Amino acid sequence: MKKLLTFTLLAAFAAGVHAADAPNTLAKIKSTKTINLAYAQNSAPFSFDDTKTFKPAGYSVNLCESIAGSIKNQLGLDELKINWVAGTTPERLAMVAEGKVDMECGVTTNTLKRQENVDFSTTTFLQTGALLVRSDSGVKKASDLAGKKLAVAAGTTTQRRVTEALSNAKIAAEVVPFKNRDEAFQALEDNKAQALAGDKIVLVGLVARDSSNTRFAMLDEDFSLEPYAFALRRGDPDFRLAVNRGLARIYQSGEIVPIFDRWFAPFKPSEVLIAIYGLNSMEE
Repeated sequence: MKKLLTFTLLAAFAAGVHAADAPNTLAKIKSTKTINLAYAQNSAPFSFDDTKTFKPAGYSVNLCESIAGSIKNQLGLDELKINWVAGTTPERLAMVAEGKVDMECGVTTNTLKRQENVDFSTTTFLQTGALLVRSDSGVKKASDLAGKKLAVAAGTTTQRRVTEALSNAKIAAEVVPFKNRDEAFQALEDNKAQALAGDKIVLVGLVARDSSNTRFAMLDEDFSLEPYAFALRRGDPDFRLAVNRGLARIYQSGEIVPIFDRWFAPFKPSEVLIAIYGLNSMEE
């Protein structure tokens, strides 16, 4: 009996220690009246630095701002400051895992490997991986990339998936990683690479910089499917619920329509994306 009592007390103590160590993001936000959000500086139209307002802007940024508003109301705060922290995809994920930010608001694909270190919100966007080429490169299809250089942002799911796709198709192209998408696109502009791999709508945003509309072309072949979501710290289900509740409100209220149109017009959401919005419009 004494051994059983000792074991029970030790188990209870261990559970108490575990609970004490678990993050409580909502309590921290309530006490500081601040929410820390990581964002991407160069991933238009999802997340980027607006050179006119000198503030973060984009589809993901707008969603996170609306979620912050929902959390502010849930906590009964009269004000909630958003502290934006810039970083690449690996940097944003590391900041979330280490508790340096509460959530990241970029162009981050939800993968099982990443779930080993962070949690994710419900899906916020569905994207395909595509290939952008120089019009003078002679590349008309993916197989034409043999012997050519393909630029990609380092540390992204795009880098891994396009490398796998090329290997599976036995296309001997050289995948060249760059620090971020801007540097990768610059390599394409300077002909240091003949193609650029990335998420299709992000590539469309990069092409918009070409006023002539003749220097680049998008290949018809997609190489991956990318479900975007917002990375959150693991072990905090109450905060994840608050984030998903905020997203559900955006979808239920129709607020998603002007947000989508603002950043993606004249594109329309695919039937699959519309279904994702509907599935995540959860009832209380």
